[in-house]
Amino acid sequence: MDIRTHNGTVTLKNPATGNHRTFQIRTQPDDSKFAPGQRIVALLDGPDNVNSYRPFGFISESGWVNLWRKHKESKTFQTYAHMLRDPNHWEENHSIEYLHEGRCRVCNRKLTTPESVESGIGPVCAARG
Repeated sequence: MDIRTHNGTVTLKNPATGNHRTFQIRTQPDDSKFAPGQRIVALLDGPDNVNSYRPFGFISESGWVNLWRKHKESKTFQTYAHMLRDPNHWEENHSIEYLHEGRCRVCNRKLTTPESVESGIGPVCAARG
């Protein structure tokens, strides 16, 4: 998983503790009143898997999670940002499991093949050039 291209949900699971956290990564529509075209990461913090996400940062072109001012001092959100930015480190050194579902960055349709999930764009949108 690469957060520079991923749109959708990512659940990070710690097999040692059984704990998990789910994040949503999405690209704001170009006509959005807030941060049009920006990629936003949010934490699932309530019972509704569609509406209970708390946004906490932007994802830069280089793959960094830029925490919003109110979360910059939070060690918890700093750790979440690092976990999303560097999954290989957390998989190899902490046995964290990454479970993800992808959506096309262009049309937001669900991606169903590993190649499309990896590139972040479905075959129809990719063919449009």
